[in-house]
Amino acid sequence: MDNELEVYFRNYSAMFLSDVFKELISELTANATQLADIQTVKDADELHYRKGQVAALATVINLEATVTANRDQLEAESAGDLDV
Repeated sequence: MDNELEVYFRNYSAMFLSDVFKELISELTANATQLADIQTVKDADELHYRKGQVAALATVINLEATVTANRDQLEAESAGDLDV
């Protein structure tokens, strides 16, 4: 893995450990849960709108897992390159 990627992953790791990020994820998770409750949806348009909102929130909520998986994959590929 090159230095630029190492800095990228190190910066994300630092962010994921911060209390501010943890608070943000907690808040977004609560919002996503509230939006996912479809009992008060009036019509199909509102349902689709909410679906988009929940998907957008899920992207941020799952950011840590996504970045970690990408880092792990790159590390595994780099280790594989060394074995050749």
